[in-house]
Amino acid sequence: MYQAAQNRYQVIPYRRCGASGLMLPAVSLGLWHNFGDTAPYENMRALCRTAFDHGITHFDLANNYGPEPGSAEKNFGRILKEDLAPYRDELLISTKAGYTMWEGPYGDWGSRKYLLASLDQSLKRMGLEYVDIFYHHRMDPNTPLEETMGALAQAVRSGKALYADGSIVQSGGSASTRPQGKLCKLPARPVAMMQIYSACFCSRSSRRFFRAASSACTTSG
Repeated sequence: MYQAAQNRYQVIPYRRCGASGLMLPAVSLGLWHNFGDTAPYENMRALCRTAFDHGITHFDLANNYGPEPGSAEKNFGRILKEDLAPYRDELLISTKAGYTMWEGPYGDWGSRKYLLASLDQSLKRMGLEYVDIFYHHRMDPNTPLEETMGALAQAVRSGKALYADGSIVQSGGSASTRPQGKLCKLPARPVAMMQIYSACFCSRSSRRFFRAASSACTTSG
């Protein structure tokens, strides 16, 4: 039976996320590659256990991580059940929706129907009642920003996510440059974070979006 290292919180620092009360480890484990059905399960399991033993509490997923789409969440759910379930309150688990996940007009982009259905599916695959962070994975040029952000707010209100925000904001399109007023009206405030690969390679409009979201958090509570 797995027992986490007793000194796990003495290895890396933890930093506050913007103006929120949420603390993030300096390093997170992303399950984008090497956690799908093509990778050895015991390797995945060892990676997660080693990460947690070294103070990495944030495990970052998305609905379509694999390959195949959904398989990373299923495999992580198995690791949770077998090893990490006793430590659930010490874990920060995030997932995302925004890219193609299933066929038809409701399995992609940023509509309320897609985002909330995807979150329900992700929770089922991982065997969780909630995720700590739910991201919209990319900007949708054809869905009003109010609808997308309203869906994220509903996810928080429903208790299926504790925090919510955008992950990657594409350049082009006026929606990516005017979020302030719309974010301020939402009952659930974004935490204004994004993954390090996004921070390194994001477009100028992405940076404007997250500065605006951060301002909304600071000025509106």
